[in-house]
Amino acid sequence: MSIIQQTIARADTETRYLSPGEMDQIKDFLMSGDRRLKLVKALTESRDFIIKKAANELFQGQPNLVSPGGNAYGASMTATCLRDMDYYLRLVTYSVATGETSPMQDIGVIGARQMYQSLGTPVNAVAESIAKMKTIAMSLISAEDAGEVGGYFDYLVKALQR
Repeated sequence: MSIIQQTIARADTETRYLSPGEMDQIKDFLMSGDRRLKLVKALTESRDFIIKKAANELFQGQPNLVSPGGNAYGASMTATCLRDMDYYLRLVTYSVATGETSPMQDIGVIGARQMYQSLGTPVNAVAESIAKMKTIAMSLISAEDAGEVGGYFDYLVKALQR
């Protein structure tokens, strides 16, 4: 639920109008919209680079994943891994756009974690791939922007590791 929805719901529950402080919070959120959308655009335009570089680093660090019997062995399974990484990067961009983690929750991070566990996919490797994407993405944006965006990657890693 967005900060706007949360603020309105809280005021409505208390049967009152928005306070000046709440209106300032909404104003600040709306004013940060252009910056958030620029970050979404930067991540989206760099997605192939981020995903491929993170995958290469993951597979170099965990060669068992791409070895016979590994979860990313063969072109089809490697493509599946890259598809999943793209999915998580896309979730990050949704969260950056909205300024909150609910897109990740609503779309189903918990369900994805359970699916990986049932398929025998090493969830720690998925979490590591997201951490690697974070590092690469952070190198492409300013330190200030990285402070905001990085938290969404961290949220995903923690959600998968629970």
